Amino acid sequence: MFDFIKKKNHIKSKDMVTPKKDPFPDYEEVKNSVIIDIRDTEDIEYYGKYENSIYIPFDEYFASKLMILDKSKNYVIMDLRGSLIYEAEKIAKEIGLNAKGLRGGFFYVSEVLNYKPIKEEK
Repeated sequence: MFDFIKKKNHIKSKDMVTPKKDPFPDYEEVKNSVIIDIRDTEDIEYYGKYENSIYIPFDEYFASKLMILDKSKNYVIMDLRGSLIYEAEKIAKEIGLNAKGLRGGFFYVSEVLNYKPIKEEK
């Protein structure tokens, strides 16, 4: 049953698997990228926005609005909970942007990474 114990085989370094990077972003990655915010305007007004973010609604004009962005910059795409980012990321990459979806969305960035948004005063 446990042949590896009987044979006393040791795993050699060349046989070891390199772990993949965590698919969730880290603080520096978010802070040093332009955030493409695809949340509803009501969510932005209620929760606030990030200083390094641009609002582009995820609608039928999304792709055409992405085309005017600087392709030399790094982008992360954020929605409220991370449910729309896969489709938005696919569109951004087809256009040629260096874009990555923010798994976990706004709540992951604000609560787990502790990267707090700015709320506009009314």
